[in-house]
Amino acid sequence: MSIDLRNFSCILVPVKKISKNFLSMFISDAASRIIGFFATVYIARLLAAEGFGLISYGLAFLSYALLFANPGLTTIGAREVAKDTHNRRVVDEILGLRILLAIVVFLVLLMCIFIIPGQATTKRIILFYSLSIFPFAILLEFVFQGREEMEYIGISRLFQYGVYIILLFILVRNSQHVIMVPISFLFGYCAAAVFLIFIFLYKYRYIKINFSLGYWRNLLAVSIPVGLATMFGQVYLSLPPIILGIFHTKTDVGFFSASYKIIVMLLIIDRVLYYVFFPILTKQYVRAQERLKDIFSFVVKVLFTTTIPLTVGGIILGERIIHVIYGVEYAGAFTVFRILLLYFLIAPLTTVFGYGLVSINQEKRFFKVITIATVVNVVLIVVLGIYFKGSGTAIALLIGELVSVILMNRELQKFVKFETLRHLLKPTLASLIMALLLFIIRQWHIIVLFLAGIFIYIIILFLIKGFSREEFKELKKVFVEQ
Repeated sequence: MSIDLRNFSCILVPVKKISKNFLSMFISDAASRIIGFFATVYIARLLAAEGFGLISYGLAFLSYALLFANPGLTTIGAREVAKDTHNRRVVDEILGLRILLAIVVFLVLLMCIFIIPGQATTKRIILFYSLSIFPFAILLEFVFQGREEMEYIGISRLFQYGVYIILLFILVRNSQHVIMVPISFLFGYCAAAVFLIFIFLYKYRYIKINFSLGYWRNLLAVSIPVGLATMFGQVYLSLPPIILGIFHTKTDVGFFSASYKIIVMLLIIDRVLYYVFFPILTKQYVRAQERLKDIFSFVVKVLFTTTIPLTVGGIILGERIIHVIYGVEYAGAFTVFRILLLYFLIAPLTTVFGYGLVSINQEKRFFKVITIATVVNVVLIVVLGIYFKGSGTAIALLIGELVSVILMNRELQKFVKFETLRHLLKPTLASLIMALLLFIIRQWHIIVLFLAGIFIYIIILFLIKGFSREEFKELKKVFVEQ
């Protein structure tokens, strides 16, 4: 049985717009992540594991600060703009509220920096990273996402990471320049925010910032469940470097962070699907709810077809991948990386199911599942992180994500009936055959192995009819034809 993509292609109207958005987000996000990844490798090699661990430690604090400065506002904003592209008030009110929250969060973080004991260098790094809260507060990505004008989001990210890596090459020459890393990061964020403001003014003539306590109260009532869910999710994603930094060494933080940075780059799949399909799901819930099952089935099938071979291939070649990217100094990251690849296999499903619930106005159910998963994750990360270091935290993330995706799927199935597990079979079979052949030729050059893996997987998937001829035609209509 195949997905009825004829219905799906009718949903994605106009096709040209969907193709443009998908390609814009995929290409720009891939490019920005590759730039960011090269920046990570540059920092990791220049600063060594201890210095890289220090940077990761500072970034973990920024991650928490950004969550408090944006309690689900951008997600709800994108949803409301998708429902009504002429809704300017929600944009004005969200901007005002985010600016106020940024000021409050920064002041709280500033007090914490002075109160909490620690080395002066560590405090300065956290301080400079925390300044990125302000350009983040005026970042207008949610407006362009809701309006399905993804090309501007893509260009802004290229500006962000382009400025970041250029400044890194100019300002960071050795481990003594570690403080210039968060400063470069800050200027990159500023470049993205300024670009989107300029485009917004050019297209929509003006920006108005509102400060309405009554409107904010209603806005927060809707957005806080999403914000708390996102916050809880980020808690356990940012917790491993902190636990490892407290109970072990900065080197252990570096090993975990080096592995996780590769996973973050691979999760471009996750981000593109969220940015492109979240507005579509929102619109279809309003206009044609009966078609949602076709969208979810399609997305799940595409996800498994993409993530399973990457996971299997990464496990087979993991040691050589870490060696080539970071060098022999990061040999301690091999095991962590392989475990995190299994986490990567599951994580995009959590995003699709979770924001699927938000798109159909079930943000409270989304929050409930994330809360349960967070409790599981935090307990496991602390316990396993203390006793088993980086490998323990990676296992904790994997178990927590598995709990999350099972519960999220159960909640979503109450409203939209679609198949999930059936789409596992053919990509798994093709990936196992690919893995066997890669193991046989494992002594070849890593680039040759990578290209051979892609070729083998595609051929096997074609032979076992992973996608039917009709599905290939509809995929072409949706993502290729203009």
